[in-house]
Amino acid sequence: MRCSKCGSDNREGRKFCTSCGTPLVAACPKCGAAIQPDERYCGECGTALGDAAPAAAATRATPIAASAGGERRHLTVLFCDLAGSTEISARLDPEEWRETVAAYHRAAAEAVTRYGGYVAKYLGDGVMAFFGYPEAHDNDAERAARAGLEMLDAISKLGDQPGRPKLAARVGIDSGAVVVGVGAGKEADVFGEAPNIAARVQAAAEPGTVLITDSVHRLVSGLFVIENRGAQALKGVERPVQLYRVVQPSAVRGRLGALAAARALTSFVGRESELRLLCERWELAREGEGQVALIIGEAGIGKSRLIQHFHEQLTAQPNWLEAAAAPFFQNTPFYPIAELLRQLVGRASLPATDVRAARAITSDREAQLEADNNLALLESSLLLAGVKPAEAIPLVAPLLNLPSSAKYPPPPILPEQQRRRLLAMLMEWVLGVARSQPLVIVIEDLHWADASTLEVAQLLGEQGQTAPLLVLFTARPEFHPEWPLRVKRLTP
Repeated sequence: MRCSKCGSDNREGRKFCTSCGTPLVAACPKCGAAIQPDERYCGECGTALGDAAPAAAATRATPIAASAGGERRHLTVLFCDLAGSTEISARLDPEEWRETVAAYHRAAAEAVTRYGGYVAKYLGDGVMAFFGYPEAHDNDAERAARAGLEMLDAISKLGDQPGRPKLAARVGIDSGAVVVGVGAGKEADVFGEAPNIAARVQAAAEPGTVLITDSVHRLVSGLFVIENRGAQALKGVERPVQLYRVVQPSAVRGRLGALAAARALTSFVGRESELRLLCERWELAREGEGQVALIIGEAGIGKSRLIQHFHEQLTAQPNWLEAAAAPFFQNTPFYPIAELLRQLVGRASLPATDVRAARAITSDREAQLEADNNLALLESSLLLAGVKPAEAIPLVAPLLNLPSSAKYPPPPILPEQQRRRLLAMLMEWVLGVARSQPLVIVIEDLHWADASTLEVAQLLGEQGQTAPLLVLFTARPEFHPEWPLRVKRLTP
């Protein structure tokens, strides 16, 4: 099989050119069947290849268009491939295999597009995705890593469906400078090492894992729990490549926290007037006059650093809760609020007895014990704030991803009534905590917050005026609050 890019001959059945790493076999975007460059219709499902759209979830992606001269970009490339696909396809009827591959492509495309990526090609049972083109973000490497983890989870769940085989995938990610331009075909192609290395990294990954290169690790350091897999020799790559496995998102909140976790921050300079203003607001809040401050400034100007330095300057440490909205969770109701609640629950005091360590237990039993322990933590936190668990837990448990409990059944009310009760309960909980000990709540990046979070933010400003509560918000200049407050803008 001749490579269309470098002209090298490759053995039949190869997915990538052994000389340059270019994909050799394209796939039908609907059913995943292999297609040849001169074919206009898929031989398996009849889809018109010129006009075919990929999986439903991927249709939201912006088509690539590049000038003939090419465009230089910093691109993060993700490769995903099914593990053991040859063995699985041999066990299945062709129709069943087609449906399996189509479901896998849909799951992969949904994960990619959820985090702002673009599904560039389907290569049989492989998927290549771009993060940073056509649309670039300031955190494309993080988006790719999150998409890879979600992709693996979604693909593994496909095997839970009746009649479906167990599936596992491998994901490899690399980031670097490329040129996007028109290649041999009519569509844009990517020229550079990143796609080739990402494909090789994917081949080196174990089933069910996400591997990243050192160039990606530098961009996401601190944001994920990482395992060092050492330098490995990859076929077609001159030097050994340092690889890392992405295990899960870390507990670090925000990019400043990730930077601080990875390396020391530079000295804090300037911002004396802003820092003095925050300290004045804190003194008023401690005396029972609740305060709200919104810090507005361009990205990277130092909003998060100002809040961090303010926290360090406090002599009497208050209850401090912080969370941040994120661009890929804009459609997730109460996302930052749920993070604040998890911190509240984590601070609840419970007896030191840990029944899970008392004896060996089965996995199902252990899961039940963990659920019971989380429920006990939630009960304790609510009681300390003066909130009745029977009224609050049925409403707040879904926000914390806690399973339903027969002890606290959901109330038989309409969804809108349930929402109003939830908002009222959240205010009662937060104000109860503040009255027991002065409280600071920080919610960053309100410009990315969902409507429900903004509603809670407004209620905090309105109902927190008579409690020892300081609420700090940060946002970029495009954010316009719907409630009146004194705004402090940061300037260079």
